[in-house]
Amino acid sequence: MKAILIIADGLGGRPRDAGGKTCLEAARTPSLDALAARGALGLVDPIGPGIRPGSDTSHLSLLGYDPHAVYTGRGVFECLGMGMGVGPGDVCFRANFATVERMGDGFRLLDRRAGRIASGQEDLARALSGIRLKDVSGVEVEFQASTEHRGAFILRGKGLSRHVTETDPHEVGAVVPLARPTLAAGEGARRTASALNEFTKRSFEVLEAHPINRARAKEGKPPANVVLLRGASDLPRIESIESLYGVRGAVIAGGALYRGVGLACGMERIDAPGATGGLDTDLRSKAQTTLRALERLDYVFLHVKGTDTAGHDRKGPAKVAFIERMDAELVGLLVAELDWDETHLALTGDHTTPIDFGDHSTDPVPALFVGPNVLPDRATAYSEREAAYGGLGRWSGRVLPVLFGYNNWNPKFGS
Repeated sequence: MKAILIIADGLGGRPRDAGGKTCLEAARTPSLDALAARGALGLVDPIGPGIRPGSDTSHLSLLGYDPHAVYTGRGVFECLGMGMGVGPGDVCFRANFATVERMGDGFRLLDRRAGRIASGQEDLARALSGIRLKDVSGVEVEFQASTEHRGAFILRGKGLSRHVTETDPHEVGAVVPLARPTLAAGEGARRTASALNEFTKRSFEVLEAHPINRARAKEGKPPANVVLLRGASDLPRIESIESLYGVRGAVIAGGALYRGVGLACGMERIDAPGATGGLDTDLRSKAQTTLRALERLDYVFLHVKGTDTAGHDRKGPAKVAFIERMDAELVGLLVAELDWDETHLALTGDHTTPIDFGDHSTDPVPALFVGPNVLPDRATAYSEREAAYGGLGRWSGRVLPVLFGYNNWNPKFGS
């Protein structure tokens, strides 16, 4: 048997999102509704009731892990997902190109995303990776650009620690804070904070003078003249899915974070042509890549980001439109091509992103399971409201283990 887990990021919503309906209810989704009529629905709290999930922690939980036990921070998943080699002792960070102005010995934030810089990031990244720290001996830096303003950063050296604060103030007009050791941290954290603070200053010196930023300033665009860092983390200790269940799988995702989570859990990375991680992603390509992967692997974790992007931007019509595209171009193609006598599929979200809130909320998300071993319930459509009355009830996390259970892959607990 084969298994597919589709996580539509930020899929869930609230009734005020679309005039008394959620975006999922307002969208026309004949393919999803047909699967719901053949399968069973339930509501999932990605981590637990009342817990506002992050994208990283919710994915760990949905894949069957306890994030309270294994989570060390987001930065490592970003670095892994971008293909950076992460070793024991490395400290990893999420990074933003940003725009600041010098203010005495520090900086004031003007734009967290440097105008969502769309070109030249690779040249800027090469300049940053050439930085050699002087104040902290034996520490090397590695920076890699991702999409737009995003990037990932590694501090590599002996005696470092992830227990440091971030340098991103998250608010335009605020002073860029110095990194500091967290409470009760030791010498390793002080050494790491010093390295971060030196890198911040050096990044401004290198980027402010870079020809790309001089050109941006002349064109009236915000220069990408500093790097903000957050999500300090090191390699988590995660037992692979293959070692737990004896099956081999892959992650297909446009975003580095989701690739990184899958890689940390022992999945193979497969890139779908045209998968951007945005509203313009090629959903047909993702479906076709999934079908090809299942020819040689047992399962696929397929991530879709556009639903969350529209939710964070508070654009209800865009979220509805993307859900309709997902239904037609991804789910519809899978419905037509899969062998439904030998395949189980689950589709859910990693959290709810209500339009009026524009961020992750504590609401549960709808989960759909369909396949030959799933006992159908009375649902006739896929939505939050239908899931509330679904035959699977409400539970926390562990969607992938539930899916695997239908394929009889799960080890027995006890004799």
